Amino acid sequence: MFALLLAMACSSEPVNNPAPVKPEEAATPRSGELADRLGMSRLSRSELLPVLGEALDYEHHQVWPLSLQVFEDFRISGALYVPKSKGPHPGFLMAHGHFGEGKSSGEAQAPSHALAHQGHVVLALDTPGVEEGDQPSRQIHHEAGHENRQRLEKEGSSAMALQLHGLQAGLDYLQSRGDVSWLSAGGASGGAVQAFYLSQIDPRIEAVVLASFVPMPRLSREGGCPCDWIPGGWPHNLIAQHTIPSLWMSEGAEARPVGLPENGHFVTHTGPHGFEQPMITEMTEWLQNIIPDFQATREALTRIPHSPSTALASSDVGNAGIGDILQSRTPQ
Repeated sequence: MFALLLAMACSSEPVNNPAPVKPEEAATPRSGELADRLGMSRLSRSELLPVLGEALDYEHHQVWPLSLQVFEDFRISGALYVPKSKGPHPGFLMAHGHFGEGKSSGEAQAPSHALAHQGHVVLALDTPGVEEGDQPSRQIHHEAGHENRQRLEKEGSSAMALQLHGLQAGLDYLQSRGDVSWLSAGGASGGAVQAFYLSQIDPRIEAVVLASFVPMPRLSREGGCPCDWIPGGWPHNLIAQHTIPSLWMSEGAEARPVGLPENGHFVTHTGPHGFEQPMITEMTEWLQNIIPDFQATREALTRIPHSPSTALASSDVGNAGIGDILQSRTPQ
Protein backbone atom coordinates (compact mmCIF):
# COMPACT_ATOMS: atom_id res chain seq x y z
CA MET A 1 0.00 0.00 0.00
CA PHE A 2 1.46 3.30 -1.06
CA ALA A 3 1.58 6.15 1.46
CA LEU A 4 3.03 9.59 1.71
CA LEU A 5 6.16 9.37 3.82
CA LEU A 6 7.04 12.14 6.24
CA ALA A 7 10.45 10.70 7.07
CA MET A 8 12.45 7.51 6.93
CA ALA A 9 14.25 6.05 9.90
CA CYS A 10 16.88 4.27 7.86
CA SER A 11 20.47 4.64 6.76
CA SER A 12 19.80 6.36 3.46
CA GLU A 13 19.32 10.06 2.85
CA PRO A 14 15.79 11.15 3.89
CA VAL A 15 13.19 11.60 1.18
CA ASN A 16 12.21 15.23 1.56
CA ASN A 17 9.14 17.33 0.85
CA PRO A 18 6.44 14.67 0.51
CA ALA A 19 3.79 17.40 0.65
CA PRO A 20 2.20 18.72 -2.56
CA VAL A 21 4.71 20.34 -4.89
CA LYS A 22 3.58 23.00 -7.34
CA PRO A 23 4.96 22.91 -10.89
CA GLU A 24 7.91 25.21 -11.44
CA GLU A 25 7.25 28.47 -13.17
CA ALA A 26 8.06 28.03 -16.83
CA ALA A 27 11.63 29.09 -17.44
CA THR A 28 12.79 30.54 -20.73
CA PRO A 29 13.68 27.48 -22.84
CA ARG A 30 17.00 27.23 -24.61
CA SER A 31 15.06 26.59 -27.82
CA GLY A 32 11.78 28.46 -27.74
CA GLU A 33 11.16 27.38 -31.33
CA LEU A 34 11.30 23.70 -30.34
CA ALA A 35 8.95 24.22 -27.39
CA ASP A 36 6.52 26.05 -29.66
CA ARG A 37 6.57 23.37 -32.36
CA LEU A 38 6.00 20.64 -29.81
CA GLY A 39 3.04 22.54 -28.34
CA MET A 40 4.33 22.47 -24.77
CA SER A 41 2.15 25.40 -23.67
CA ARG A 42 -1.05 23.64 -24.77
CA LEU A 43 -0.85 21.35 -21.74
CA SER A 44 -0.95 22.60 -18.14
CA ARG A 45 0.56 20.59 -15.31
CA SER A 46 -0.95 20.07 -11.88
CA GLU A 47 0.52 19.70 -8.39
CA LEU A 48 2.88 16.73 -8.13
CA LEU A 49 1.41 15.12 -5.00
CA PRO A 50 4.29 12.60 -4.84
CA VAL A 51 3.53 9.16 -3.44
CA LEU A 52 6.27 6.73 -2.41
CA GLY A 53 6.09 2.97 -2.00
CA GLU A 54 8.28 0.63 -0.01
CA ALA A 55 12.01 0.77 -0.62
CA LEU A 56 14.13 -1.98 -2.11
CA ASP A 57 17.42 -2.16 -0.23
CA TYR A 58 20.83 -2.59 -1.85
CA GLU A 59 24.27 -2.36 -0.30
CA HIS A 60 24.92 1.32 -0.98
CA HIS A 61 21.57 2.65 -2.23
CA GLN A 62 17.82 2.14 -2.07
CA VAL A 63 15.16 2.16 -4.79
CA TRP A 64 11.73 3.63 -4.11
CA PRO A 65 8.61 3.26 -6.28
CA LEU A 66 7.35 6.80 -6.91
CA SER A 67 4.14 8.16 -8.37
CA LEU A 68 3.83 11.78 -9.57
CA GLN A 69 0.72 13.64 -10.66
CA VAL A 70 1.56 15.37 -13.94
CA PHE A 71 -1.94 16.56 -14.88
CA GLU A 72 -5.14 16.54 -12.85
CA ASP A 73 -5.80 12.88 -11.90
CA PHE A 74 -3.16 11.78 -14.46
CA ARG A 75 -0.15 10.15 -12.78
CA ILE A 76 3.06 8.61 -14.04
CA SER A 77 5.16 6.05 -12.24
CA GLY A 78 8.87 6.10 -11.57
CA ALA A 79 11.70 4.49 -9.67
CA LEU A 80 13.74 6.71 -7.37
CA TYR A 81 17.34 5.62 -6.66
CA VAL A 82 18.80 7.19 -3.51
CA PRO A 83 22.39 6.67 -2.27
CA LYS A 84 22.94 5.85 1.39
CA SER A 85 25.89 8.23 1.46
CA LYS A 86 25.50 11.75 2.80
CA GLY A 87 24.35 14.38 0.27
CA PRO A 88 24.03 16.67 -1.48
CA HIS A 89 24.12 14.47 -4.58
CA PRO A 90 23.98 15.23 -8.29
CA GLY A 91 20.60 14.31 -9.75
CA PHE A 92 20.00 12.34 -12.94
CA LEU A 93 16.69 11.97 -14.81
CA MET A 94 16.45 8.72 -16.79
CA ALA A 95 14.16 8.45 -19.83
CA HIS A 96 13.36 5.11 -21.46
CA GLY A 97 13.10 3.99 -25.07
CA HIS A 98 10.85 1.57 -26.92
CA PHE A 99 12.10 -1.69 -25.43
CA GLY A 100 8.68 -2.93 -24.30
CA GLU A 101 9.01 -1.64 -20.74
CA GLY A 102 9.49 1.68 -19.02
CA LYS A 103 11.26 2.39 -15.73
CA SER A 104 11.78 -1.33 -15.10
CA SER A 105 13.52 -2.01 -18.42
CA GLY A 106 17.14 -3.07 -18.31
CA GLU A 107 18.19 -0.02 -20.33
CA ALA A 108 16.69 2.22 -17.64
CA GLN A 109 17.54 0.15 -14.56
CA ALA A 110 21.17 -0.77 -15.22
CA PRO A 111 22.52 2.79 -15.60
CA SER A 112 20.28 3.97 -12.73
CA HIS A 113 21.65 1.37 -10.32
CA ALA A 114 25.21 2.15 -11.45
CA LEU A 115 24.79 5.89 -10.93
CA ALA A 116 23.14 5.53 -7.52
CA HIS A 117 25.92 3.18 -6.40
CA GLN A 118 28.41 5.97 -7.11
CA GLY A 119 26.48 8.74 -5.38
CA HIS A 120 23.80 10.07 -7.76
CA VAL A 121 20.09 10.45 -7.00
CA VAL A 122 18.38 9.01 -10.07
CA LEU A 123 14.74 9.17 -11.13
CA ALA A 124 13.64 6.83 -13.93
CA LEU A 125 10.15 7.67 -15.23
CA ASP A 126 7.56 5.90 -17.35
CA THR A 127 6.09 7.58 -20.39
CA PRO A 128 2.28 7.48 -20.68
CA GLY A 129 1.07 4.15 -22.02
CA VAL A 130 3.68 1.77 -20.57
CA GLU A 131 3.78 -0.68 -17.66
CA GLU A 132 0.97 -0.02 -15.14
CA GLY A 133 0.04 3.06 -17.19
CA ASP A 134 -0.64 0.88 -20.26
CA GLN A 135 -4.25 1.91 -20.82
CA PRO A 136 -5.98 2.70 -24.12
CA SER A 137 -6.75 6.24 -22.94
CA ARG A 138 -3.03 6.85 -22.21
CA GLN A 139 -1.37 5.08 -25.14
CA ILE A 140 0.85 7.23 -27.41
CA HIS A 141 3.32 4.69 -28.79
CA HIS A 142 3.40 2.97 -32.19
CA GLU A 143 0.13 2.05 -33.92
CA ALA A 144 -1.79 1.64 -30.64
CA GLY A 145 -1.22 5.32 -29.86
CA HIS A 146 -2.32 6.69 -33.23
CA GLU A 147 -5.71 8.03 -32.08
CA ASN A 148 -4.33 9.77 -28.98
CA ARG A 149 -1.45 11.31 -30.94
CA GLN A 150 -4.00 12.73 -33.38
CA ARG A 151 -6.01 14.14 -30.47
CA LEU A 152 -2.95 15.90 -29.13
CA GLU A 153 -1.95 17.30 -32.52
CA LYS A 154 -5.50 18.52 -33.19
CA GLU A 155 -5.21 20.60 -30.00
CA GLY A 156 -1.86 22.05 -31.08
CA SER A 157 0.25 19.78 -28.90
CA SER A 158 2.08 16.47 -29.45
CA ALA A 159 2.98 13.11 -27.94
CA MET A 160 6.50 14.39 -27.34
CA ALA A 161 5.12 17.36 -25.40
CA LEU A 162 3.19 14.94 -23.20
CA GLN A 163 6.37 12.93 -22.55
CA LEU A 164 8.45 16.03 -21.83
CA HIS A 165 5.87 17.36 -19.36
CA GLY A 166 6.27 14.08 -17.49
CA LEU A 167 10.04 14.49 -17.45
CA GLN A 168 9.74 18.10 -16.32
CA ALA A 169 7.53 16.93 -13.46
CA GLY A 170 10.42 14.63 -12.57
CA LEU A 171 12.79 17.59 -12.59
CA ASP A 172 10.38 19.49 -10.32
CA TYR A 173 10.44 16.59 -7.88
CA LEU A 174 14.23 16.24 -7.89
CA GLN A 175 14.62 19.99 -7.48
CA SER A 176 12.23 19.95 -4.51
CA ARG A 177 14.38 17.51 -2.56
CA GLY A 178 17.00 18.73 -0.14
CA ASP A 179 19.67 16.31 -1.36
CA VAL A 180 20.01 17.17 -5.07
CA SER A 181 22.36 19.93 -6.19
CA TRP A 182 22.96 19.47 -9.94
CA LEU A 183 20.77 18.02 -12.71
CA SER A 184 21.51 15.99 -15.80
CA ALA A 185 19.39 13.70 -17.97
CA GLY A 186 19.81 10.80 -20.33
CA GLY A 187 18.47 7.64 -21.86
CA ALA A 188 18.91 5.09 -24.61
CA SER A 189 17.34 5.07 -28.09
CA GLY A 190 13.96 6.83 -27.80
CA GLY A 191 14.96 7.82 -24.27
CA ALA A 192 17.95 9.63 -25.80
CA VAL A 193 15.55 11.54 -28.08
CA GLN A 194 13.46 12.64 -25.08
CA ALA A 195 16.53 13.60 -23.07
CA PHE A 196 17.96 15.65 -25.94
CA TYR A 197 14.70 17.55 -26.49
CA LEU A 198 14.33 18.06 -22.73
CA SER A 199 17.82 19.56 -22.54
CA GLN A 200 16.83 21.98 -25.30
CA ILE A 201 13.67 23.25 -23.62
CA ASP A 202 14.56 23.12 -19.90
CA PRO A 203 17.55 25.19 -18.70
CA ARG A 204 17.74 23.24 -15.43
CA ILE A 205 19.54 20.44 -17.29
CA GLU A 206 23.32 20.90 -17.01
CA ALA A 207 24.41 17.93 -19.16
CA VAL A 208 22.83 15.17 -21.24
CA VAL A 209 23.80 11.54 -21.95
CA LEU A 210 22.55 9.85 -25.14
CA ALA A 211 23.11 6.08 -25.39
CA SER A 212 22.49 4.18 -28.65
CA PHE A 213 21.16 7.44 -30.03
CA VAL A 214 19.06 7.34 -33.17
CA PRO A 215 18.90 9.70 -36.17
CA MET A 216 17.44 13.08 -35.33
CA PRO A 217 15.09 14.35 -36.58
CA ARG A 218 13.00 11.20 -36.24
CA LEU A 219 11.12 10.48 -39.44
CA SER A 220 8.68 7.75 -40.43
CA ARG A 221 11.05 6.39 -43.06
CA GLU A 222 13.63 5.72 -40.34
CA GLY A 223 11.34 3.41 -38.39
CA GLY A 224 11.03 5.59 -35.32
CA CYS A 225 7.92 5.70 -33.17
CA PRO A 226 5.74 8.68 -34.19
CA CYS A 227 5.73 9.75 -30.52
CA ASP A 228 9.25 11.12 -31.24
CA TRP A 229 8.19 13.38 -34.10
CA ILE A 230 8.18 17.18 -34.01
CA PRO A 231 5.06 18.78 -35.53
CA GLY A 232 6.05 21.33 -38.15
CA GLY A 233 9.47 19.79 -38.74
CA TRP A 234 12.93 19.91 -37.22
CA PRO A 235 14.13 23.37 -36.12
CA HIS A 236 17.17 24.57 -38.04
CA ASN A 237 20.60 23.69 -36.58
CA LEU A 238 19.15 22.24 -33.38
CA ILE A 239 22.20 20.08 -32.66
CA ALA A 240 24.67 22.83 -33.57
CA GLN A 241 22.90 25.19 -31.17
CA HIS A 242 23.14 22.77 -28.25
CA THR A 243 25.03 24.67 -25.56
CA ILE A 244 25.51 22.24 -22.65
CA PRO A 245 27.97 19.32 -22.39
CA SER A 246 26.63 16.20 -24.09
CA LEU A 247 27.77 12.58 -24.42
CA TRP A 248 26.73 10.79 -27.62
CA MET A 249 27.34 7.02 -27.51
CA SER A 250 26.77 4.97 -30.66
CA GLU A 251 26.53 1.18 -30.69
CA GLY A 252 27.97 1.36 -34.19
CA ALA A 253 24.88 2.35 -36.13
CA GLU A 254 25.34 6.12 -36.02
CA ALA A 255 28.25 8.43 -36.82
CA ARG A 256 29.10 11.69 -35.08
CA PRO A 257 26.11 13.99 -35.56
CA VAL A 258 26.65 16.75 -38.10
CA GLY A 259 27.26 20.09 -36.40
CA LEU A 260 27.90 18.64 -32.93
CA PRO A 261 29.67 21.38 -30.91
CA GLU A 262 33.09 20.92 -29.28
CA ASN A 263 31.49 20.24 -25.89
CA GLY A 264 29.66 17.29 -27.46
CA HIS A 265 31.67 14.11 -26.80
CA PHE A 266 31.09 11.31 -29.34
CA VAL A 267 32.20 7.70 -28.82
CA THR A 268 31.38 4.30 -30.32
CA HIS A 269 30.92 1.16 -28.21
CA THR A 270 30.04 -1.58 -30.67
CA GLY A 271 27.36 -3.89 -29.34
CA PRO A 272 23.60 -4.34 -28.88
CA HIS A 273 21.18 -1.44 -29.17
CA GLY A 274 20.59 -0.35 -25.57
CA PHE A 275 22.52 0.89 -22.55
CA GLU A 276 25.22 -1.75 -22.18
CA GLN A 277 28.03 -1.92 -19.62
CA PRO A 278 30.70 -0.14 -21.74
CA MET A 279 28.30 2.78 -22.19
CA ILE A 280 27.48 2.82 -18.47
CA THR A 281 31.18 2.99 -17.63
CA GLU A 282 31.71 5.75 -20.21
CA MET A 283 28.80 7.71 -18.74
CA THR A 284 29.90 7.48 -15.08
CA GLU A 285 33.48 8.50 -15.91
CA TRP A 286 32.32 11.37 -18.14
CA LEU A 287 29.91 12.73 -15.52
CA GLN A 288 32.57 12.57 -12.82
CA ASN A 289 34.77 14.77 -14.99
CA ILE A 290 32.16 17.45 -15.68
CA ILE A 291 30.11 17.70 -12.46
CA PRO A 292 31.58 20.47 -10.26
CA ASP A 293 33.08 19.31 -6.95
CA PHE A 294 31.80 15.74 -7.38
CA GLN A 295 33.75 12.65 -6.44
CA ALA A 296 32.20 9.21 -6.87
CA THR A 297 31.75 7.63 -3.45
CA ARG A 298 33.01 4.19 -4.57
CA GLU A 299 34.24 2.09 -7.47
CA ALA A 300 31.84 1.12 -10.25
CA LEU A 301 29.52 -1.84 -9.77
CA THR A 302 30.91 -5.08 -11.18
CA ARG A 303 27.52 -6.84 -11.11
CA ILE A 304 24.51 -4.60 -11.70
CA PRO A 305 21.28 -5.74 -9.97
CA HIS A 306 17.84 -5.81 -11.57
CA SER A 307 14.80 -4.88 -9.47
CA PRO A 308 11.55 -6.82 -10.15
CA SER A 309 9.09 -4.76 -12.17
CA THR A 310 6.30 -5.66 -9.73
CA ALA A 311 8.29 -4.12 -6.87
CA LEU A 312 8.63 -0.84 -8.81
CA ALA A 313 4.96 -0.58 -9.78
CA SER A 314 2.69 2.21 -8.57
CA SER A 315 -0.74 1.27 -7.26
CA ASP A 316 -2.32 4.50 -8.50
CA VAL A 317 -1.98 6.08 -11.94
CA GLY A 318 -5.15 8.17 -11.69
CA ASN A 319 -8.32 7.95 -13.74
CA ALA A 320 -7.81 10.66 -16.36
CA GLY A 321 -6.91 9.88 -19.95
CA ILE A 322 -5.41 12.08 -22.64
CA GLY A 323 -8.87 13.25 -23.69
CA ASP A 324 -9.57 14.42 -20.15
CA ILE A 325 -6.43 16.52 -19.80
CA LEU A 326 -7.12 18.16 -23.16
CA GLN A 327 -10.68 19.03 -22.12
CA SER A 328 -9.53 20.44 -18.80
CA ARG A 329 -6.61 22.50 -20.09
CA THR A 330 -6.72 26.27 -19.80
CA PRO A 331 -8.00 27.80 -23.08
CA GLN A 332 -5.33 29.62 -25.04
